[in-house]
Amino acid sequence: MIPSSHTTQTQRGQPRSVIFVAYPHMGLLDMSGAQTVFWAATRHLADLGLHGYTLHTASLHGGPIRTAEGLAVQTVRLAELAQAPMPTLIVPGSPHIRQALVDYSPLVDWLRNASASVSRTTSICSGAFFLARAGLLDGLRVATHWAMADQFERLFPQVELDREAIFFEQDPVWTSAGVSAGIDLALALVEADHGRDVAMQVARRLVVYYRRPDNQAQWSPLLQSQYSTP
Repeated sequence: MIPSSHTTQTQRGQPRSVIFVAYPHMGLLDMSGAQTVFWAATRHLADLGLHGYTLHTASLHGGPIRTAEGLAVQTVRLAELAQAPMPTLIVPGSPHIRQALVDYSPLVDWLRNASASVSRTTSICSGAFFLARAGLLDGLRVATHWAMADQFERLFPQVELDREAIFFEQDPVWTSAGVSAGIDLALALVEADHGRDVAMQVARRLVVYYRRPDNQAQWSPLLQSQYSTP
């Protein structure tokens, strides 16, 4: 069921606002994969005469943010987007997430405060660590990268981690597994906003699965067989 805030925004004819929350050493594909889904959805919806998404990449202080892969991403200040209409927040992960939680603790505070006034709060990969540290996942069932599952459970025993899920929804909080799973999450968000047909057309444009095979497990039987083959 789509929350009432989404229905209201649709009735007003406004594009939905998606804010990607950036910080140094975040994973590039965590962010860019999901951004491309919303970008493609906007193009498709425009062809239908409908509003899509307004995308923002923002950080606490604005300016260039260097990703873990070394590419610099230009951002605006999060404070400048305070009036964005009913935004969805998306927090990408980082291969250095434990250090990121220490170095960028003010971001935890910002997320805790901002979550009360947004439509959805979501994470990709180890971005779930930020949401959990902010207390936004307490008592919820969530997903994160399989390689960080042990760390996550040690740090946040009050959160129920689903080690197999590609993404998991407990509206208004959505979490996903690692890296390319952000694409799966974004497609699911597009489906929640605009329906199955639109999400399927976006997946077709991007040449990706609309739904992954093998019951959407992170470590599918096909991957297991490929990994074990000499």
